[in-house]
Amino acid sequence: MLVRDGKLLGRVPYAFVIVGCCCLLQAFGMGLILNCGSLFYVPVCEDMGFLRSEIATYMTGYFVGTTLVTPLAGKLLSRYDIRVVMALAIVVLSFSVGVMSTYTAIWQWQASGFLVGAAGSCIFVLPSATLVGNWFVKRRGMVYGIVMTCSSVSAAVFSQVLHGIIVADGWREAYLFVGVASFCVIFPCALLLRRNPSDVGAVPYGLVPNKVVGKASVVRGVAVKVAVVSLAFWCLFVFAGIASFIHGGIEQHLPGYVESVGFTSSFAAAVVSAQSVGSVVDKLVMGWLNDKLGVQRTTIIELVLIVLGILGFVLLHNPVFLIVSAVLFGVQDSLMSVSLPLLIREVFGSKNYTQIHAWIRTGVGVFGSFSGIVVGAAYDFAGTFVPAFLGLMVICFLAMACIRVAYRTSKGLVWEATGCVSDGDAKK
Repeated sequence: MLVRDGKLLGRVPYAFVIVGCCCLLQAFGMGLILNCGSLFYVPVCEDMGFLRSEIATYMTGYFVGTTLVTPLAGKLLSRYDIRVVMALAIVVLSFSVGVMSTYTAIWQWQASGFLVGAAGSCIFVLPSATLVGNWFVKRRGMVYGIVMTCSSVSAAVFSQVLHGIIVADGWREAYLFVGVASFCVIFPCALLLRRNPSDVGAVPYGLVPNKVVGKASVVRGVAVKVAVVSLAFWCLFVFAGIASFIHGGIEQHLPGYVESVGFTSSFAAAVVSAQSVGSVVDKLVMGWLNDKLGVQRTTIIELVLIVLGILGFVLLHNPVFLIVSAVLFGVQDSLMSVSLPLLIREVFGSKNYTQIHAWIRTGVGVFGSFSGIVVGAAYDFAGTFVPAFLGLMVICFLAMACIRVAYRTSKGLVWEATGCVSDGDAKK
């Protein structure tokens, strides 16, 4: 057998296999497919004659897909074999991207965006956060950071690769490359995943045996029905939406913004890479800070850095300062991928984490579905991105308030227990 005593081939602890697979899921899912998607906007618009606000409806389709399907994805991933669910999802995801190489009408991008959002819920939206949470108790924040960093490293590398393919062969060939590459990597990874350590005879890293029930494990957390009607839930829902709005509002238009202030498409790709570098550094550093300072304080620090990055975009059009601003703005990528999962688990516990996470993630879809359109329309109307960027700075402060209220109101929530206690859960 490939897995014996919780180890691959009897030697490699399966927790390491899970981390490695999650890294590849994020790299070739979120990094290659989602984060590099904005690189296609300008060449597609120039070739097909679309407006920026029109091509941005691709992401509207994406967010509608995640909004409608993420709650269902949470149930599917909790109830059925994660390997089967994810194997089917990657077939849909890769096909939806690859087929964009043949498109000629906006509605086709919208349809693919919907399918990418729906299938992506089962690939790079929910699984990594759930798997890391299930397999790790200690160093959970750091492991989240390492896994989610891979999407930023991937975006930094593939932004240059895709730019080269687009310049040399055209955007259609670049879409085909994304579809094929994502399938070839993610499909075999999906087959190696196991949802829980007990599935392979292992235990989570850092598990603390319950002194009362001996070896039995106790997972604690708020009931789903209680969570979804709490003020803390809706604060995190709005926070998730704001994080999505910031992400989609600027990231979708970042290459176009750089070109709008007088720079070349090559430099625009470099700025996208710089943003990814910022995201890499942030996920590593902030993952460590989450364990040291706590999730709440670390997230506030991230929001402050994002404000500084956006301010730099508005005021500083020097190439060096634009790169620095992009690095600072890159922090935003970890709001949804690292901070949100940790906030949810800390506020509501582990017992019903996947389903609560899935419902809060619908806020990402509700807000994100029109972020690209709003910013694109603002540019089409005013001829500049400045008004939209200033508005995004303001809502960063609203996000800070949401976090504070969520923590204050969560103190009255009653936690239930079933079966293992982790260090994090024991504190509640």
